[in-house]
Amino acid sequence: MDEKSPSSGGRIAIGIAVCAMGVSVVALCVYQLAPKANVLAAWEFAALPVGMAFAFGGALFALPASFVRARALIAALMITALALSADWVAFGPGDSGVRNGFSLHNVRGPLQTSQMLGRLMFGVGAVLADLLALWAWVRFLRTPDK
Repeated sequence: MDEKSPSSGGRIAIGIAVCAMGVSVVALCVYQLAPKANVLAAWEFAALPVGMAFAFGGALFALPASFVRARALIAALMITALALSADWVAFGPGDSGVRNGFSLHNVRGPLQTSQMLGRLMFGVGAVLADLLALWAWVRFLRTPDK
């Protein structure tokens, strides 16, 4: 098992690469959002927290395990960014992909869901993600300084 896990230098390199990828997604989204009239309804606005989650995930992967409080903070930020993405899909303005329902395919063919069912499903997921983010922040606040 130990031979398959990357060395500390490898972990840092992989973490920095993933972090750089996330930062580049955030930068691209900010660049694309600049000329938009309705920033909150643009899909790039929803992609911002996804890029942030990748950046925080890379930082979390690169940070040594001995930095317990910093790792707890980065984990809370990463989970919060993912929860914000779910919140935008469920409750945000504009066409987020579920406003008119979505298709589920079964053996008999496509099954079209209603708009309300789509919003309800994503809303439940978003609320669960928000609760997970809240739990991560509580864990961070209760992590002792070392």
